[in-house]
Formats: sequence, structure tokens, C-alpha cells
Amino acid sequence: MKLLLLSSIIILFVINILVAQPMRETRAVWVSTNFRLDWPPPTFDQDEQKQALLKIFDDIERKNLNTVYFQVRSNSVLLFESSIESWSPHITGTVGKRGNYDPLEFAVEEAHKRGLEIHAWINTLRCFSGTEEIIKNYSHHILNLHSNWIYKVNTDGKESFWIDPGLPEARNYLVKLINELVENYNIDGVQLDFIRYPKKDVDDKFSYSIYGNDEDIGKWRRDNITKLVGDTKNKIKSKKPFVKLGVTPIGIYKNNKEISGLEGYYDVYQDSREWLKLGIIDYAVPQIYWDIESNPKFKILAEEWSDFSYGKNLIIGIGAYKPNVQKDIGKMIEISRKVNASGIAFFRYSNIKNINIKNFTQKSLPSQMTWLSAAETLSPINLKINMIDEITNKIMLNWDSKSPTTIRDGYFTIYGLDRINNEFNRRLLKIIPNNKNSIIFSLKHPDKIDYYFTVNSVDNLWNESNESLEIVNYTIPQLDEISNNISKTFKPILIEKNEKSILIIAAEKEDDIKITPRYSKEIHDNSFAERIEKGINIIDLNFNFKQYESVDIEFVNGKRVVSLKQQLLN
Repeated sequence: MKLLLLSSIIILFVINILVAQPMRETRAVWVSTNFRLDWPPPTFDQDEQKQALLKIFDDIERKNLNTVYFQVRSNSVLLFESSIESWSPHITGTVGKRGNYDPLEFAVEEAHKRGLEIHAWINTLRCFSGTEEIIKNYSHHILNLHSNWIYKVNTDGKESFWIDPGLPEARNYLVKLINELVENYNIDGVQLDFIRYPKKDVDDKFSYSIYGNDEDIGKWRRDNITKLVGDTKNKIKSKKPFVKLGVTPIGIYKNNKEISGLEGYYDVYQDSREWLKLGIIDYAVPQIYWDIESNPKFKILAEEWSDFSYGKNLIIGIGAYKPNVQKDIGKMIEISRKVNASGIAFFRYSNIKNINIKNFTQKSLPSQMTWLSAAETLSPINLKINMIDEITNKIMLNWDSKSPTTIRDGYFTIYGLDRINNEFNRRLLKIIPNNKNSIIFSLKHPDKIDYYFTVNSVDNLWNESNESLEIVNYTIPQLDEISNNISKTFKPILIEKNEKSILIIAAEKEDDIKITPRYSKEIHDNSFAERIEKGINIIDLNFNFKQYESVDIEFVNGKRVVSLKQQLLN
């Protein structure tokens, strides 16, 4: 069996994986800043803070997620510049004091560099909870500036404070704050959390007495929330219609014979289904934080939410903080796909930090929102490929853009193409901002001889150009050279290339190897160790093999030794 045939088998295997991987699927994660749960770390060293966020974003990209819900308002203090509310103390240690960088501006810039969509996540109506007294006692905090808008709730001995949405002036305050956020930052979306009443102890007698008009109080409260959402939508869309507006509703809309628990509609006066029906939100991320087996069952709730999404994006919220949910994450992702959800979201980053999400072996673009206005995108032209280093297979793709590079901060998508019977299947490799027109990367562990690439253009709503695309090809030099000389057992091979000795090893799994040159059974002192990965490993030897009679390769984990004689390919 020649390498070429083996390569075809590998390609078929990759394509089988791709079939199960949606090309579009929102894969989101909440990055919580409330109480420093995910970020910033417990330090006021702002360089350390920035590095910690970069590490989080790098990991999110590496996990093949594509969307970040970044918390910018909690306890009514902010991680963005505002004329209405004050800076969080988590950056400098002082409420109202600006640091030497703007956290949201920094987060947006770094997320977009990595091809990640980023939404500003705000706690809307709950304005204080917890024990951070420096926030509660700050003179310019909403608790002190607008105390007549606030009521207190005591839940199991823990106090929290809530803004009364029955007051038009309180709703206007929040709309103005959110609009300021949208106008001043290049965010992709706004996500409203705590867009509801608390589950008990609602003290809104004052507002009801003025504005209730003897209406059923439950309906009146639901209408107050709906007005707040609708007013927010109208305000932010008037200038930036492409900014997405989302909500994170309670996981149960209403109880029924199969579902029982805290109800969004009756218990916290949240008519999220009506918001979807009216089209005043672009997406909902219901908090379906239960496991597969328990009641209420995850699958039943996911199906119901999908059935009543009214054509808007429905992202399934997964409670990854629960151990019994963590073990079901893979099944939950498959369920979300089967019910035709637009994607999933994990609460929260620290709970998936150490998890390898096996369902996301390939990258995916976020789900589209076709009702939002799109900019015209044109496919790149003059796509070229250049080899930079033959030994490491480092290559550069570069191209020219036919679209203005400033079109609403769009992206270029780089695809690898798997060729079967003259047909190509695309797999997304990388997303980069469209102010760049080249990318350099290495094929460190090639599993085939020929690689094909193409580049496309997308706007910031992930609408791709639909023109025919240019395709370029790169052939792995070492593998092309030995393709007719390799046996079906695929043993390690040595070749001489430009007076360099190169070792090629195909591995079914990771291993550690020790490479030792020999001359007449004498072991020389220039042995060295390497780590090999699954796939084809090309190793540049640090000695000239012609000086020796053989080379021993010890596979440490595989517990075997292969000795290669001096039979070089020239």
C-alpha cells in the first residue's frame, strides 16, 4: 500500500467527521466578571489582568468556540466608560476610578483578532447583591442616587436590590445606559440578564399605584419588562441595526405535565416567548441548567424552546457548573443539533476551562441572523501560496481584497479543502480580521501529500461572499518524494535532503522517542529525545546520518525499538 492510498483513507475519515460538524453553529461561553468569578484575577496589576484575559480568549479560540458573552455590568458598576454609572473597583481597587486601559475596549479588540464574536453582557434589573460594601456605599451608586427606584429582596437571609421596571424613568435610565454602551463600543451584541422581577418579595406598590390602572398585576409586570426590552431594541437599532440584542431567560417558560420548576412567565414575570414572537430580540439563551436524566428534562425543554423560537436564534444555555451536567455536555450538544437550535452556550468559562469538548473538533461560524442588514462582501482574489520553510512545512497564504477593508469590521475565513473524486469539502481553519490579507502557519503533522486552501470574505454578521473561490495547492515535499517508496507497514523512514538528514515517522498516537546513532554497534553520545504527535512527524536530525551505519529509534510508550539501516533516498 502506497502512502497515497493511505492518505485517501485519512481524508475519508476527516470528511466523515466533517459531516457531523455544522458549518454554522453559535458556540458561546459566558465570561463572568461579577465577584471576579472568571475575570479579572484577584490582582490590581493591570498587565496581569490583561494577560489573564488573553489567556482566556486564546483558550476559547483553541476549543473551537466562536462567541463570548463578556460581563460588563454587575452590581451597577461597569467595565466600560460611561457618563451614567461608575467604574467597577475590580480593576483599580477603587469604585469610580479608571484604570490605564478600558477593559471592554481591550476585550473587543482581542476577541476580534481571534475571530470571536463578543457581546456585552449586563445584569439589568438586579442592581446589587453580595457583600462588596465599597460598591453599595459609593455615593454615585444607583442605590444612593435613585433610591426611590429601588426595592430590597430577602432570599434565604441574603439581601439583593432591584430596580423597579414599573417606573418609566427607571426604564429610560437603563435604555440610555445600554444605548451609550452600544454607541461607544464596537461590540457585536448586547445581552440582557436579570431582565425580570425577583421570584418573591416584589415591593412595587408605589409604581403600581401610579401606573397600574387596576390592571392585573401579573400582566402589568410582564408588560413592564416587555416595554423595557422593546424600548432598548428601538433605541440601539436606530443607529446600529446590526448590533444583536439577546436575553438569557429562565429555563422554564411555563410548567406543564412534563415540566415543573421556577416559571419565567408566572414567577418572575418574564414573557420571553412574546419577545421572540414580536421580534424585539434577535436571540434567546434560555438557562436550561439541568442534566439529561433529572426533571425537568433537558431534551424536553430544548425541544419546547426551539418549537417556539419564531424564527429567531435559539441558543441552548448549559449549566456547566454542575458536575452532573458536565458529564452530559457531549449529549446536550447533540440534542441541541437535533432540535435545530442555533447553538449552545456554557455557563461559565471556568467550568469548561479544563474540558475537551469532543463535539467541536472543527471550527464553525456563528449562526446567521438573516433579518439583520448585511454589507456586501466580495471574495478575495489573487490567492497565492508560498513556502517559507520546507522542513517544518511553514507556508504563507496571501490575497487581495475586492471589498473595502473597513466594511463593518468583517473577517476573512481560511478553509482547508479535502479533495475526493475531484470534489472539495471545506473545513474552517482560521478566522482573521479583514484588515489583514495574509496568514502564516505550519503543517506540523501532515497526514496527506496534497493540501488545498481557499479564503473567503464575511461581514460582521457572518454573511459570506458567494462567488466562486480561488483554490491553491501545497504538496508536502518530503512525502511527495517518498510516496512510492513507503510500505504498508509505514515504518519510520530516513531521507537525505539538501545534505540534511530527515526522519519521517507516522504515529497512530502520541509517544516519546529516543533517537540514537550507531557505528559498528558503538553508541555515540549525540542521542536526543523527541515528542511525536498523532499523524506524520517530520524531524530534522541534528547529525549527518552518512557518518553512521544505523539509527535506533526507541518508542518509549510503545515499548519497541526500530533500527534503520543506511538506505537513504536521494
